[in-house]
Amino acid sequence: MATRINWSRDQLLIAFNLYCQMPFGKMHSRNPEIIKCAEIIGRTPSALAMKLVNIASLDPAITSTGRSGLKGASSSDKAMWEEMQSDWDRFANEVQKATSAFEIDELSIDDKDTSELNEFIDYTGSNKTVQTTTRVGQNLFRRSVLSAYEYKCCITGLV
Repeated sequence: MATRINWSRDQLLIAFNLYCQMPFGKMHSRNPEIIKCAEIIGRTPSALAMKLVNIASLDPAITSTGRSGLKGASSSDKAMWEEMQSDWDRFANEVQKATSAFEIDELSIDDKDTSELNEFIDYTGSNKTVQTTTRVGQNLFRRSVLSAYEYKCCITGLV
């Protein structure tokens, strides 16, 4: 029988990062983003996909719709879920540190096939000088909201 190796905190942070950005129906071992992340964190795509669906079993947004996820959420999963719920800003900062440590590029989860839309988009560029302040952890929040609304405007439904 194979020896099970516990998930490290950074591996769990990466899994939660992926969970927050990925629609429930795409959490399977053949998903290219899962394959890519699994390789980076030293897990199999099946293990990472299973972890994501275990996390889903803790999510009221999933369970309230009659879906259940898997029943194998570990005590570490539950503790991290509570941590995420109780202090989102701190959690988002830790996720950002973990993704930097693993050198994970921005995920391409929300890249839809928009080839039919591309013919209407004007790609003419121009330059402007701006001064900006970037909020740490905002990217995870943004991508989580996009995932929750299936990458559409929650008011108009536009892509």
